[in-house]
Amino acid sequence: MISSNQTIYLYHNKRCSKSRQALEFLNKNNIPVIIIDYLNKAIDKDLLKKTLLTLKDNGVIRKEEKIFNQLKIPKNNLANINKLELIIKHPILLQRPIIVKEINKKMVAALICRPVELIKNFF
Repeated sequence: MISSNQTIYLYHNKRCSKSRQALEFLNKNNIPVIIIDYLNKAIDKDLLKKTLLTLKDNGVIRKEEKIFNQLKIPKNNLANINKLELIIKHPILLQRPIIVKEINKKMVAALICRPVELIKNFF
């Protein structure tokens, strides 16, 4: 469950149905969330770095985006790519939705909510 001192974030794209479903789940369950509109506002680099470290290489890059192919990034060799800088420069490449639970100032738990039903186990 969520303690009162934990902050919950949602990397959210309002045009994405999975992202809207995740937000709806959080709202229905009265889970207070800070929405990160990463496509329209500058991304908090520190929080994104902690999030990426938690998720490791677990599908954080959207390889089906047009820009991914335009950048000619080898799909089989993402381990050598600086994902933090890539997402800061091209936020559309960030997988969504991602829920982040701030455990303390140095550590977060994060989950790519695909399928959205995974959220239930996160809390």
